[in-house]
Amino acid sequence: MATNPSTPPPSQIRLRVEGMTCGSCVARVERAIQSRPGVLSARVNLTTEVATIDLAQEPASRNELIRAIRGAGYDADTFRQGDGETTGLEKTHAGKLQQQRQALVQAIGIASPVIILHWVAPLLQSSETGGHVWPLAAQAMLCLVLLGSSAGAPILVGGLRALIHRSPNMDLLISLGVSVAFVAGVVRLVTGSLDHADFHTAAMILAFINLGRFLEMRAKHSTTSAISALARRMPTTAMRVENGKAIEIPVSRIGRGDRLRVTQDVVVPVDGRIIDGTAAVDESAVTGESIPRDCAVGDEVCAGSIVRDGLIMIEATRVGADSTMGRIVRAVEEAQSVKTKMQRIADRVAGVFVPVAIGIAVATLLFTLGLTDLGFSVALQRAVAVLVIACPCAMGLATPTAVMVATGRAAQLGILVRDAGALEAAGAVREIFLDKTGTLTTGQPTVAEVAVIGNESRESVLQMAASAEQYSQHPLARAVISAARDAGCELVEPASFSSVAGAGVVAKVDGAIVHVGAAKYLDESDVDLTEANDAIHLMSEGGSSVVVVAKNSIVVGVISIADSIRPDAIQSVSELRSLGVSCAMITGDNVQTANAIARKIGINEVHAEQRPEDKLRIIETRRANGNRVAFVGDGVNDAPALAAADVGITFASATDVAVGAADITIVHDDLSRLGDVIRLARRSVRIIKQNLFWAFFYNMAAIPLAATGVVPPGFAAGAMMLSSISVVLNALRLRK
Repeated sequence: MATNPSTPPPSQIRLRVEGMTCGSCVARVERAIQSRPGVLSARVNLTTEVATIDLAQEPASRNELIRAIRGAGYDADTFRQGDGETTGLEKTHAGKLQQQRQALVQAIGIASPVIILHWVAPLLQSSETGGHVWPLAAQAMLCLVLLGSSAGAPILVGGLRALIHRSPNMDLLISLGVSVAFVAGVVRLVTGSLDHADFHTAAMILAFINLGRFLEMRAKHSTTSAISALARRMPTTAMRVENGKAIEIPVSRIGRGDRLRVTQDVVVPVDGRIIDGTAAVDESAVTGESIPRDCAVGDEVCAGSIVRDGLIMIEATRVGADSTMGRIVRAVEEAQSVKTKMQRIADRVAGVFVPVAIGIAVATLLFTLGLTDLGFSVALQRAVAVLVIACPCAMGLATPTAVMVATGRAAQLGILVRDAGALEAAGAVREIFLDKTGTLTTGQPTVAEVAVIGNESRESVLQMAASAEQYSQHPLARAVISAARDAGCELVEPASFSSVAGAGVVAKVDGAIVHVGAAKYLDESDVDLTEANDAIHLMSEGGSSVVVVAKNSIVVGVISIADSIRPDAIQSVSELRSLGVSCAMITGDNVQTANAIARKIGINEVHAEQRPEDKLRIIETRRANGNRVAFVGDGVNDAPALAAADVGITFASATDVAVGAADITIVHDDLSRLGDVIRLARRSVRIIKQNLFWAFFYNMAAIPLAATGVVPPGFAAGAMMLSSISVVLNALRLRK
């Protein structure tokens, strides 16, 4: 559910966190951050390695928070300059991918001869002095090199740091398994007990772990590449027109109102309105629509789109972080920092799983020694296998990886998801309420008819209504004002003005009290509508919106305003219905108009003449009955309902208040994206559930197999690797 738009958001900072390997790491970092005074909440994402921290009015300092994270055994730092422009992820993952590739080469290069020596050792031994020892001694030396290389040292250091800070994690489990196997091999080598030396076990574990981390990092890198590619495609310079001349300037220096020239095959640098020229504009980067849109003077173009044919001059309307591309990047970053309910549960489980795994390994060792005659060597192998196979890495990756891919894919489709919780909630929606004006209709109404009541003229009714509504931002008011100006009417400055959201206005014009608005509003304002009822009824039956004008509580005219249905409204409602989502209209317009529009679109449930508080009440009632409800709207009067719904959905062209209250924003006024929202959300939730199931199932099934000796330590490392990779690859299916 969205936050109340009237509540000021707390200050927020984001930190890069390194050294996390599993869900238990995430839980410890969050606890360390939340222990600092001034911290309201902390969300740490394992996949993006980013901590998002909400701070109170007297916040903890950035250095304090970094010290807290380092005190928990992890490294932290601020984002480097420029990271925000590429989501702060691709640079990190590209560098780590290169490091992990080098570590993998070293791991395979050193582990391979160790494993080969282990299998051919009986053939290499001789009766000469030391002839039976040197194959194992060679394995020991190679293992020592492997432990000190980039394939082994970071894991051992991470495990030692976790031990010192008493924060058990995946590195600690792997370090214990590798160290125990290596030390046991050295002890056997020194004491002359050469049977069952475990050097190859340590080498296999490190080889598989490094292979798994390489594949995992490569998958992480690919999840961020699509959105990073959007950010990278933005130009660094633009051509600003000054005094008739085009001057090349950095994009960072563009301000609102600047005039920019955009030529063929050039990326539009900011959001703007075309003031000269025509062009075919490719908006596939931000809407997913592959066919270029023909644009002319007055049309809006968004940052990140490409002029495929033509030459245009635009006036910048939104720049930098406020542009379409800036909002896409920011929305993806923010969405990936918030956890779903399922992820919070998984993190709590993973946070206690490592100590439990160590306990099970110790119990396996003691049980095998005390109750069987298999000997210390077998008991140790089983304990090492339990340590390795029990790593909860897959649990930690299950949800954040899916959320990252889903929000990135949504952004490619022109859908900005505020947080992961909204994605989870959208997947459960079975009921969706849609506002009429600006949502199901184009939101650009025009005056169709003026019925004069009494002795006033058509022009005087329009002048009176337009003068009273000059300060209203409602689309119907804008239509009345436009019609009055087209008729040559000179507007009068009202001496007083008051409005009721979604209902109408009252103003003092030329000494007269003028009411303009819905029939219900005027009726409640003690205006007698008897003489106007026939006109109101006839206009409403045709599906038009009706605005009644009264002077000194006497009706003087009725204005019919037509608002055409969106071309994609009928198809969108039909598609939602096919997805099992029931649709209802909720509007402040009169009953007749609302019913006429609903019939054309195919909506059966209609709530008309609803004020903002009425819309809020309907949404809250449905939610109280256990229904998962979404609300789609674009106006100031829709903000309470947007905030109260399980999922609030609006458009980028909506009012700032509506955008601030909504959980999901559709970049363009494309109602057909509602079906994409529901489908993507449901697939995301389904894949998250699959990931969590397989992660838990893997650990539950694998630990008994390792404890009973069915899975040896080396293969345990391979199984653990495969579980993590399977989770990541399953999440990557969301990209299609």
